[in-house]
Amino acid sequence: MAVYAGSASAIPMGVEWINAGLAGGTSRYSPTMEQVQLFGPLIIIGLGLVNALAQYFHARLSIGAALSTLRDLQNDMFSHLMALDFAQQREEVSGQIVSRFTNDTLVLRETLTRASNAVRDVLTLTGLCILMLWYDWVLFFVVAMIYPLIGVPVARIGKLLRRASAAAQSQAGDVTALISETVTGARMVKSYQLEPLERARAADAFEDRLRLLKKMAYARAMNEPLIFFAGSVALALVVAIVAMRISAGALSTAEFISFIIALLLLSQPARGLGTLHAVMQEGFGAFERMLSLIDAKPEITTKETATDMVPGPGAIRFEHVSFSYDNTTNAVEDVVLDIEAGSMVAFVGASGSGKSTLLNLLPRLYDPTLGRILIDGHDLSQTTLRSLRSRIALVSQDAIIFNMSALENIAFGKPSASRQDIIRAATDAAANEFISLLPNGYDTRLGEGGSNLSGGQRQRIALARAFLKDAPILLLDEATSALDAESEAKIQDALARLTKGRTTLVIAHRLSTVKEADLIAVMDNGRVVETGTHDDLLASGGVYAKQASLQLIS
Repeated sequence: MAVYAGSASAIPMGVEWINAGLAGGTSRYSPTMEQVQLFGPLIIIGLGLVNALAQYFHARLSIGAALSTLRDLQNDMFSHLMALDFAQQREEVSGQIVSRFTNDTLVLRETLTRASNAVRDVLTLTGLCILMLWYDWVLFFVVAMIYPLIGVPVARIGKLLRRASAAAQSQAGDVTALISETVTGARMVKSYQLEPLERARAADAFEDRLRLLKKMAYARAMNEPLIFFAGSVALALVVAIVAMRISAGALSTAEFISFIIALLLLSQPARGLGTLHAVMQEGFGAFERMLSLIDAKPEITTKETATDMVPGPGAIRFEHVSFSYDNTTNAVEDVVLDIEAGSMVAFVGASGSGKSTLLNLLPRLYDPTLGRILIDGHDLSQTTLRSLRSRIALVSQDAIIFNMSALENIAFGKPSASRQDIIRAATDAAANEFISLLPNGYDTRLGEGGSNLSGGQRQRIALARAFLKDAPILLLDEATSALDAESEAKIQDALARLTKGRTTLVIAHRLSTVKEADLIAVMDNGRVVETGTHDDLLASGGVYAKQASLQLIS
């Protein structure tokens, strides 16, 4: 940047030296015509080459620094996103999160690059100002009085752009979310013929985005003309005054030409600095959104006094456990339950009765509002999250499949597992047969969301992860709901083997899948209202018996 500024500032002096030779010499320079003919082109080419090389290396280094900074910011954002609680992640619209990594990053990249250019422009501006002051201090102060006058409108434009930028980035997140929803829900959109409605929603979102972007573009468009007009006024005043200065002998024609060249060269860094404020305000708007994610603090953390959970058989105890999502209505209320190690406990009840919420409390996706949960006598709030979650395997009714190979998807259960272990887990989950028939077997990419698989196949991949993890506690939240009868029979056989000696908590709406459980807990409005075996609960004639009469045929 210093070399660039120095070479740019030296250009007017080189031109003055050439003009002095062409004009027959001045009080400062008196080269001969032969010297001008020989060295003049070399001076211009040399200064141009130095300036060009400095520009190239500055651009290369500055964009490299900007991109490296953005990479670090993205890593920080992603690390903090992963550290956030399950509840905090669900509160944030996915489109807004994606927007921070895409749109906000692009805006900030422009700001960081321009900020680096600003240092270069300041150095260039300083060098040219010193040179102009050296040529004629009166003309310099005429120029210096004009440019600051545009500071007020530029500052106001910057404030407008900062507010508009924040709104634009937020709206970009809304657009991303809308498109994601439409693509994800394509099956429903087509089946219900919702294309006109989705087009209307998209058109409204795009229109809002157009309005915001136009507002920003129109504001930015005012910067350059203001600065250019100020330069024109300065040049006009210089021309008006220069005749008097030359007549008074304070300035030669060669010096005046060099002064004008310096003034023209001054316009580029002046414009860059003048528009920098607007760009910085836009960048600040994006940066604030990124920092809001980086600065977010998870509420569920490992306490400093926490200890690793000592391996044990997996006995679970709920002591008067209550939980509320909104601090007003309890989703789980005063649950008292002892689960013996190695037993299978099934939770049944209507949708919204609190079954999934209760299971989510075990790996501390949420913390109880009241009461506590113990595993093998260890209070979960006093144990490290790492040791707790390493002992629990979860399979939910929503099988999450990544756009990776079948092998890599199953390996999430245990990243250090060998290929043979992964194939064995897939076999236990009744997944090996269909995986082997894929084009590249276990190395076949499964598509975004497992789009290349059926619902039952996706569920068996998810089950294979849990089998591979081989944790002492299994949480199965409607794990067999997406399977056909044949696949479910295979999975039930596998589960019978895998649950032996492990504590298994099962959620199922179909009572046929929980008849063999050691204990059935019936939930209603967040409470456990009945417990017992299948036969005991049928005999009692309570809530479970009523559900069973609707589902089971004796």
